[in-house]
Amino acid sequence: MNLVFGHDDTVNQWIEIRYGAAVLQTPAVSIGVINDDGVLRGAFVTTWRNDHTAELHLFGKTSNDTWKVYFRWVFANCHRLEINTSKKNKAIKRAAPKFGFVFEGVAKEMYGPGADALRFYMTPQHCRWIKAHGRAEQAFS
Repeated sequence: MNLVFGHDDTVNQWIEIRYGAAVLQTPAVSIGVINDDGVLRGAFVTTWRNDHTAELHLFGKTSNDTWKVYFRWVFANCHRLEINTSKKNKAIKRAAPKFGFVFEGVAKEMYGPGADALRFYMTPQHCRWIKAHGRAEQAFS
């Protein structure tokens, strides 16, 4: 699988059709994940909280190769990456620490009344997917 940059509208339409979700936050970068046949299979949507922190919203399928490229890109553009997930999302609760995300806490009622979120974060120092400690390579800047 490979990442495709610069086709935010196409990726956002795919997310809306396939998952019924709209990318509402801006600024955001929607990066497509395509298979060897060029078919869109997943997406990394990155929204910026400030100059140093971004939040990842993940859709569909990925591969280790796409994660490596994504982490190099995101850490060339920010210092901290966050993910939030429902307390019920067992897959992310298990996978996030394996990827190097650190549990930060519970965001009360983030998804509505009684629907708390678990917040995880990562900095380049926690990321096992990039070699640099500190800012990632500037290849994507």
